[in-house]
Amino acid sequence: MIRPIRSELTRLLNPALLLGGMGLMVFFGLLSTTVLFYTVGGGSSALPNTGGITLGALEASDGMFAGMQNFVGMLGVITLVVWAMGATTDYSSGLIRLLVQAEPGRWRLLLGKVVALTAFTCVSMLVTVMVVMPAAPIIAEMTGVSTDAWNSGMAGSVVSGYLHLTLSVLLWGVVGLFVGMVTKSSGIAIGIGIGYLMLFEGLAGMLLESAAKWLPGEVFGAIASGGTTDMGYGTALIIGAGYAVAALAASVIMSRRDVTA
Repeated sequence: MIRPIRSELTRLLNPALLLGGMGLMVFFGLLSTTVLFYTVGGGSSALPNTGGITLGALEASDGMFAGMQNFVGMLGVITLVVWAMGATTDYSSGLIRLLVQAEPGRWRLLLGKVVALTAFTCVSMLVTVMVVMPAAPIIAEMTGVSTDAWNSGMAGSVVSGYLHLTLSVLLWGVVGLFVGMVTKSSGIAIGIGIGYLMLFEGLAGMLLESAAKWLPGEVFGAIASGGTTDMGYGTALIIGAGYAVAALAASVIMSRRDVTA
């Protein structure tokens, strides 16, 4: 198991992926925090769709992460792309043939990939939280949001915020792995991920309001927020775990196909 994990980590820790994956997560973490605080705290109407978040929610003890939680779909799509590319580049580069020859146990290769991508995602999310945490009070002061309650139980708020956000984006990543295994094309996988989030779930939310909350994006968003009025945290975790198991099971099946296909 050590060799497959080491092999995956070596490819993940290249400068391009660090900048494109981890760097984008940090950027969107700061952007989402700034946009939400400016919109809600500053009284702007530039972005009316803020998930019903009020000024009181921003000023609560866990308000510093409200921006990332509200726009976690952006962080999720980045993670989906990273995980999808982790699967598709093996096929597009022909590396999969060498990997299978070196490690005939396909399940070890897949498990090593999942472990390495999980570690990369957890570290990326940790860096994002560590950057947003000192920046949020500055943004709050600029937009008139009180941070008095943030000092109460800050350690617990940071830990829970990090765990909720990380679990959410990891589920997006598992979906990305499945899409990548099916399509074997980075471009198609990225298009499907972005198109699904931006188009399909948006349309489903308008046409099927009662059923839309069970879709992956809504479920993963509920996990990031620690539960919502429409779906409790425990329920979201169970449904999210179901999506992850289904995606991983399908990925295992797809990994058994002919590598020359």
